[in-house]
Amino acid sequence: MATDLKVSVRRQIDQLKKELAAATEQIAALQDEIKRHELIYDMLDRGNTRKRFRGGRPAAGPLKRGPRGAMIDWNAVFATLPDQFTLDIMVAHETASVKSRGYLRQVVVRWSKEGRIKRTGRGTYEKSNESERDEGRGRTPATRNWTGTR
Repeated sequence: MATDLKVSVRRQIDQLKKELAAATEQIAALQDEIKRHELIYDMLDRGNTRKRFRGGRPAAGPLKRGPRGAMIDWNAVFATLPDQFTLDIMVAHETASVKSRGYLRQVVVRWSKEGRIKRTGRGTYEKSNESERDEGRGRTPATRNWTGTR
């Protein structure tokens, strides 16, 4: 009788494991379904319904330029910065924050070369005086004594 009970319990355990495996597969399928529906909802919410799905995944490549490709008026950004600022302040700036940190670093270097700002320490910058700023504004063409022919 003890062996019959063991066999019965073993069968019950095997049956429960099969049910658990089936339920796990069903949960994974439902999670995939949720992700797909959330993607569709996000696309509809943005108004961008041109993306097509291949195998349950969104098509590769953006159809429109993202926020990092947006044009920014850097003179307006410069005007709104405090007299002393850091790159972290630019990263937190409402308009400039759509650009990457590396791009913002390039902008700061360009402003420094133009004479609009001066580096006061590591990662710290200061706006130049008004008179110095006017002299250094804009890029100057390279001057060289060209002796060759084109």
